[in-house]
Amino acid sequence: MRSTFAAHGSPRTIADLKKHTCLGYTLSRAVGADRWTFGRDGKAVVAIRGSLKANNGDALVAAAIAGQGIVYQPTFLAACEISAGLLIPLKLDHDPIELGGVYAVYPADRRPPAKVRATIDFFAERLKRIPPWEMAE
Repeated sequence: MRSTFAAHGSPRTIADLKKHTCLGYTLSRAVGADRWTFGRDGKAVVAIRGSLKANNGDALVAAAIAGQGIVYQPTFLAACEISAGLLIPLKLDHDPIELGGVYAVYPADRRPPAKVRATIDFFAERLKRIPPWEMAE
């Protein structure tokens, strides 16, 4: 990442990403191998370039730490590396896309047992505030 910043500066807009080496994630429609999507509604799309593409977010985070390019991954994959100062979050002109949520799946034809309901309620309350991977240690 240092080399891409040295050559092109730190990106300030999503359009600036076109000048940088970006690490493509191959298993997502929103954050893909050749384009990244931004904004709450996902309508801001930027084409990216880079020779490293992978179907594993942890591998891409490791590649970014090794200076291979800019990575666009959920905070739960990079929180430790950000806290340790190994990765620096970029402040761009668009927010990251919201990739979804945490879901509890159970049969629709019956209510979950009390212990399952209590667990769902606990996690819903806990994750509504700050996700554990974003909390200071």
